[in-house]
Amino acid sequence: MKKTNRTSVLIFFWISIIANALAQESDQYVLAGGVLDFNTERIEKNVLITIKDGKISKIEKNPRPSKLKSYIDLSEYTILPGLIDCHTHLVGNWYLEQDEFDVYTLPAATYGIIGTVNAKKTLEAGFTTVRDLHSYFYGDVALRDAINKGWIIGPRMYVSGPALTITGGHGAFGNWLSPQIQFSENLVSIADGEYEVRKETRKHLKYKVDWIKVFATGGFGSYGTKPGAASYTIQEIKAAVDEANKRGIKVAAHAHGVEGIKNALRAGVTSIEHATFLDDEAIELLLEKQAYLSMDLLSAYYELIEKNKDYGDKDVDWSNNKMFTSLIETFSKAYRKNAKIVFATDAGVYPHGRNAEQFSFMKNAGMKEIDIIKSATLTAAELLGIEDKLGSIEIEKLADIIAVKGNPLADITLLENISFVMKEGKVYKHEK
Repeated sequence: MKKTNRTSVLIFFWISIIANALAQESDQYVLAGGVLDFNTERIEKNVLITIKDGKISKIEKNPRPSKLKSYIDLSEYTILPGLIDCHTHLVGNWYLEQDEFDVYTLPAATYGIIGTVNAKKTLEAGFTTVRDLHSYFYGDVALRDAINKGWIIGPRMYVSGPALTITGGHGAFGNWLSPQIQFSENLVSIADGEYEVRKETRKHLKYKVDWIKVFATGGFGSYGTKPGAASYTIQEIKAAVDEANKRGIKVAAHAHGVEGIKNALRAGVTSIEHATFLDDEAIELLLEKQAYLSMDLLSAYYELIEKNKDYGDKDVDWSNNKMFTSLIETFSKAYRKNAKIVFATDAGVYPHGRNAEQFSFMKNAGMKEIDIIKSATLTAAELLGIEDKLGSIEIEKLADIIAVKGNPLADITLLENISFVMKEGKVYKHEK
């Protein structure tokens, strides 16, 4: 009997040794020359990160990597958490000319194909997570699920499906058609009144969106609409908020004009997108409601300055240059008043994969480098409700890691050239 017990103990002992050895072999190691630490707001030198099952399990300073059989050598790089863009359109290439991207001639399947290309570009640019706001045919839902299943390469996605708009509102294609001609299928959710808004919101929830998006004002590029003019009432937006909140879903509001911004905030939305004509009163309301500001300086610059589209005289009598300057000043004012600003580019209006070019605009608006990076990591993760999983390099968080040569706190443009991308412990880019 004693011999049997001794044998059992020995067997258990050796099984434990083998199991521990196998577990150690499954660990990944990343040796970093520097790691951005949000607690100290400094680059901590010479750090070893241990990754297990896609999560960070250990962080050591001044390690001895010679003891390891293998590790990813980023000793000449600074590593940061994977970046988050809070306003993209991966299933869309609206920055292309009409003959290159004609929404009236493309079959629905084309959007999914376009999405796979844009998703890969975005991930390789260092953006391991995106909030994708507005897509045709629930293409963003399909793209999100395909990435989650490992069918294709791309960032983690939080999606809204088609945005809600009023009759004749922003995104309602066919506004120029005569009354007797109607589209059989709309590319957005057209809903008027609280009843229809609730119904469309419920439909989106049925198709498993992560967010609801409403067009609270008109928009640039939509026939017959004025970007500064409010569309939905407070009651209509509140209907979407109430319906979404029942399922733990938040609402984002496209809002250029100040009345629409205030309507959306009073209705309880979580984030304001664009905010082109944001004023002091709206900023105060934003702070009071503890909502997030999602201003896309990059796409605005691209549309107004680089492509020189004639938007400047639609609502106000000033040039494109003055409009963009005003947008930068508004962004700067909101930052100085401590608004919760998240990084958002409206990629899709701007070419995909070039998202990081916005960082320099934020710097030019007076934002500190550490706050710029936080807007695309910690604060963005907080907006998405995933701050316990992402947004910083900490133990138990997902191993979303990017690397750059140099110190991004001294030169924010370094983030335009990402050398290494890891998402949940899997390497997608490694330029040696």
